[in-house]
Amino acid sequence: MSKTKALAWAGGLLILLGTATGCNKNKLKNDAFLDINTRILIHESNLGGGKNLKVSVVDKRRRNILLKKDSERKIKSGRALVLMDYHPSLKLDTNFEQTATEAFQMQGYETDGKGTGTPRELTIYITKVDLRLRKDRNRAGTLPTIQARLRSKMKITAKNRGMAYGNDYEFFIKKSYPGTPEKADTEKILNYGLTQLLHQILEDPKLAQFLTS
Repeated sequence: MSKTKALAWAGGLLILLGTATGCNKNKLKNDAFLDINTRILIHESNLGGGKNLKVSVVDKRRRNILLKKDSERKIKSGRALVLMDYHPSLKLDTNFEQTATEAFQMQGYETDGKGTGTPRELTIYITKVDLRLRKDRNRAGTLPTIQARLRSKMKITAKNRGMAYGNDYEFFIKKSYPGTPEKADTEKILNYGLTQLLHQILEDPKLAQFLTS
């Protein structure tokens, strides 16, 4: 496990605060994939005490699309900002499961079945990852800006010795650019949202109490 990854909070802030490269006036059409890079924002600990924990992630979204193309009407009229559907470059549930498993290992859980006690189970459901671009209503005398909005949701169910615990998590972020954001900027927004949701799960005190009881 990499300590560098555990100390990636500064990198997470750069995702949100980094300088926009979106002065480009072109439509977003670099390619049809967005790179996934969820970060871990915790330090190593012994919270799990070596207890067995099985982590799994299920993508419950109806379509494997992160950024949906604009309507054909907008495309034909030249008003479209997104000309094609954008998919994750990696399978979203598999990638998120790998990162979440590593994060719980860093909290002191054993995820390979070699720990102590009755195995705990944690299932994370990805229910919404909705990234959109829209033109801001600009005030008189100001240049129009493009706003990227990400709304993402996940829920979990945990099992421990016949008992169950569940919770929902949601994260919303919006950021304005002086023109259509570059693909790299939309990836920063996307990965910041996924990182924050994972952090919410890891920092859920009721989940931690449930898994360690």
